[in-house]
Amino acid sequence: MQHYLSIMILILLLPVAHAQTGAAGSTSTAINWHLSAQPLSTALQQLAEHSNTSIMFDAATVRNIQAPSLRGQYTPQEALGKLLSGSGLQAEETAPGRFSIVQAATTVQQLPEMTVTGAPDPDSPYSTQYKVPDTTTATKTKTPIMETPMSIQVVPKSVMNDQQAITLEQSLNNVSGVFPGVGFNVTEQFTLRGFNTLDYYRDGMRFQSWRMQTGAREMANLERIEVLKGPASILYGRMEPGGMINLVPKKPQAAPYYSLQQQFGSYNLFRTTLDATSGLNQDNSLLYRLNFAYEDKGSFREFVDNHHFFVAPVLQWQISDRTQITAEMEYKTGKWSQDYGFPAIGNRPANLPINRNLGESSANGHYNEITAGFHWSHALNENWEIKHRAYLQRTDIESSQVVPSQLLADNRTLNRFYWGEQKGSKTDSYITNLDLTGGFETFGIQHTMLMGGDYYHLRGDSHAAGDFSFPSIDIFNPVYSTLGPQAVVMSHSANRENWFGLYLQDQIKLPYDVHVLAGFRYDNVGTENILTELKNKQDKVSPRIGLLWQPVKPISLYGSYVESLGTYANGRGIDSRPLKAEIGKQWEAGVKTELLDGRFSATLAWFHLTKNDMSTPHPDPVLAVQGIAVQTGEARSKGIELNITGELLPGWQMIANYAYTDTEITRANNGTQGNRLPNAPKHAGNIWSIYAFENETLRGLKIGGGVTLRGKREGNLENDYQIPGYAVFNLMTSYGIKVGKTRVTAQLNVNNLFNKEYFSGTSGFGRTRIAVGTPRVFLGSLRVEY
Repeated sequence: MQHYLSIMILILLLPVAHAQTGAAGSTSTAINWHLSAQPLSTALQQLAEHSNTSIMFDAATVRNIQAPSLRGQYTPQEALGKLLSGSGLQAEETAPGRFSIVQAATTVQQLPEMTVTGAPDPDSPYSTQYKVPDTTTATKTKTPIMETPMSIQVVPKSVMNDQQAITLEQSLNNVSGVFPGVGFNVTEQFTLRGFNTLDYYRDGMRFQSWRMQTGAREMANLERIEVLKGPASILYGRMEPGGMINLVPKKPQAAPYYSLQQQFGSYNLFRTTLDATSGLNQDNSLLYRLNFAYEDKGSFREFVDNHHFFVAPVLQWQISDRTQITAEMEYKTGKWSQDYGFPAIGNRPANLPINRNLGESSANGHYNEITAGFHWSHALNENWEIKHRAYLQRTDIESSQVVPSQLLADNRTLNRFYWGEQKGSKTDSYITNLDLTGGFETFGIQHTMLMGGDYYHLRGDSHAAGDFSFPSIDIFNPVYSTLGPQAVVMSHSANRENWFGLYLQDQIKLPYDVHVLAGFRYDNVGTENILTELKNKQDKVSPRIGLLWQPVKPISLYGSYVESLGTYANGRGIDSRPLKAEIGKQWEAGVKTELLDGRFSATLAWFHLTKNDMSTPHPDPVLAVQGIAVQTGEARSKGIELNITGELLPGWQMIANYAYTDTEITRANNGTQGNRLPNAPKHAGNIWSIYAFENETLRGLKIGGGVTLRGKREGNLENDYQIPGYAVFNLMTSYGIKVGKTRVTAQLNVNNLFNKEYFSGTSGFGRTRIAVGTPRVFLGSLRVEY
């Protein structure tokens, strides 16, 4: 394992040096552009979005005018001039970063096309670039990563396409310090910087996967995945302190694009996806995007098969040059089979055939998920804009589960129980937020102000049946039960969660390329068990401050401090009083760089993160036996993370990471003090690299591969068993050809090339739920684009 880590670190630290010419965020800073020839109104909108400028124009003025393609490195003002060249229009700068499009003295009808070298727009459907220059997750504004004083990593769709990643777990291997847990083939959970989370976000809106999700999250409509490290609740509400995973869906495009892909692979995988986008009227004020997926697959594990249907339509209406509205939906229906993995024997996972399932063939579930929402924005004037989002989510589920509970002292008899969600079990949530953003100057200092609020409501109703005398099983010689649950215990639970928050943030640009980020959030959270009438309420103010300095354009030095309000601690206090929420606190410092004309970037971050007010048994043994807890527990995580991504040479791209994560339970009353947190290896990394041939003979051919490295991990809080480290190697090759206006691409991926037997994660508690890693898999595909 140490040999693999040494190789990876040497590759990551290969010296690459080249001057970088700038980043977005200033009208005097050059940006790499790749805009297709398209309607001028759409091109202006994209230019404004990617340069953080404001461009005002009348829809009638630009109607029926076609903008040329734009490729190359220009300041926003230069780019505007290129787009308007020959159109009879010109841009007038009314304030720093604010432009108005007006009629010029003369009109020229024919627009030439420009072709200059440069990095393509990462949101273009045809983009193959690994590097994304800016994000919205960290600040809720379009901010260059080089000007963001915190660690944020992006996995764009180009990486997911090259890896043929069809799950979040595959995609998030590309991000340092993120490790999959055990979702039992039902949901997905991850460990970020040592702390487990069951939540992720979709365009900044919370999604509680353990209540709302069934099966792996569909990836067909994702543009990219942005991972913000550390406590991030100042803008998004309650969450675990390790960080947040934000899924950014694909947006409608004016330039027509259609893609149909058929994938097929090991264990009877059959997957079809469709992506289509275009304008619906002559001036492209009405745009649509439609993503569809059908997947049917088996598994190397007994009794496990899954299939689902997914559709995600989006409709966007540009009402005027100042106002737009978007309506969207996601619908998924299907069936999944549960899989709780292996138990531990001694201090290691049980040595069993990797295909062995210790549940039952009848353990499966059916579900329907729907997310529907709309969001609109309106520019109040040249400097201020208001945005509103609202989403409804609903999940209906029926399931039968056979759950492992304890391996007896003979190390072969596994006790199990039955648990099933009955018809009528459902979870509903409503999410909305309102943001006001604007730019202004005070004494020559530039400000980008964000003021907003959000509200979240969740209602969960569960009708369940349980049988705690379900037959045990011999893990070495399993005889599966032919009986259904016998003494069925019915239960009903009804839970409500309400929270609202208010937040304020100011991004300040000082002289000498100093950037300050400051803000705070007020949260008011309440939960209620309708049946027991047990209520829990809490409020808190959480601060965040960050400082970043660019002594030269290719280098950013940053530091930050942030607090967060987490979820409620487990357990109950004296007199059955509910416990309050846990608190996260983090210090972080690091350095970022952009080299090779902005094609290559790297972030090196140091962090010190604590989770306070964790529940731990009452120090009085009598009360502890009664299940009474106190909130004196604390866990700490500190370490170093390195992430690199980009194009090293023409056609050669790489995304790689390394994480050193040192975790410790620093305070506890249950004998775990001094232990490491589970499922968080001290050393871990990943390298993925591809090369696309550019010479005439081999043009269209792409080859690549990588390795995922994980060190030894603790299996639970007690640290009484460990999961061995591993190295898994992957390869890919593809070949694309042009047939008229259509591009056809054939691709083959081989994952776990050497058929390594390994364990990918644990649930973090108990000794009976260890996920078994996937053996060698072949995945082929044929994609048609036009």
